[in-house]
Amino acid sequence: MEDTARREVKEETGLIIGELKLLGVFSGKEYYFKLPNKDELYCVSAVYMTKDVQGNIEINKSESVDVQYFSLDQLPDGLRDEYRSYIEPFIEELIK
Repeated sequence: MEDTARREVKEETGLIIGELKLLGVFSGKEYYFKLPNKDELYCVSAVYMTKDVQGNIEINKSESVDVQYFSLDQLPDGLRDEYRSYIEPFIEELIK
């Protein structure tokens, strides 16, 4: 999973990441989605953190619409509950 995370980050952002720490694996009924094209899926996501980031953001428009860093106290409006649930273990890790 770590190699997949590194590859996906590189493909979608141009960033190279090194050491990863697994924060959690998320799945279940709250991760069910029905997409605009009517596809339905249950998402399983492994969430990692790293302090080992190299390079500059280079958006691959076929993979990502936008990529930005946000301060935890200035997260974007309309952030879905799914994404907030991914951030919670990171916040817990910070306060340890």
